[in-house]
Amino acid sequence: MLLSLSGFLFQAENPEEQLDFVTFCSLASSIGYDGVELRRTQVSPKTSKNDRKRMLNIVKGMGLEVTCLTARNLPLEGKERDVFFDNYLDLCNDMDCGLMKIGSDPEWCKEVAIKAESCGVTLARNNHVGSQLETVSGTRNFFNTVNHPNFGLLYDCMHLATSGEDYLNCIPEFFKFTKNILIQSRRRVCVAENGKEWVPALPNEDGVQDWLNVFKQFRQQGYDGLITVIENSWPADRREEVARKCYLILHKMWRVADSE
Repeated sequence: MLLSLSGFLFQAENPEEQLDFVTFCSLASSIGYDGVELRRTQVSPKTSKNDRKRMLNIVKGMGLEVTCLTARNLPLEGKERDVFFDNYLDLCNDMDCGLMKIGSDPEWCKEVAIKAESCGVTLARNNHVGSQLETVSGTRNFFNTVNHPNFGLLYDCMHLATSGEDYLNCIPEFFKFTKNILIQSRRRVCVAENGKEWVPALPNEDGVQDWLNVFKQFRQQGYDGLITVIENSWPADRREEVARKCYLILHKMWRVADSE
């Protein structure tokens, strides 16, 4: 397992980062994480070449690696979309990052997956409500259309669960193109007038996704790759605690999943 901490945990609503870059990397390293996922609020194509080099030196100097970059605000089509992608591909190369989160129509995704492969960068897209990948069938159809080994899935069972999908039994099918397991835990609570809403929770709390069985399913298929803590929406004064507790909880679950 390669366990990574995402800057998303420390992202404020503005959006901006609660922690400066050195503090974020230092925290991840001190806890024991293997890498960091960087958000657009931390590094982007607008970041200068000198700053990219400085940031990469910070990451490597703390024994970490950049596990994923997120290409947000992708134009819908045309030359602007291609230029945007090229700029993020250049950023991945400068940050020694081999995984880019990106999404668009499957035909274009296949086209750019071929291009990224020649640069040593894998492309992937996560399950998300309101997207083509919010359901098991939608995910299946999307990847059947892309049909390229350099475009994979960021398995996100939180979004599948909130869509009422069977996020466990799809794992043997989705395993073959899964590039990352995203950890964000939610449980439903009652609110006013008998309504319910999903709220953040730790991975071992009652009512969250069945993470132990998620890990068991992936372990049974032979998965031993990237897992990213992409928690968000926590109060500012609890975010460091969440980063630390997730690290301990997930390592324990991973060991248990391997032994059963």
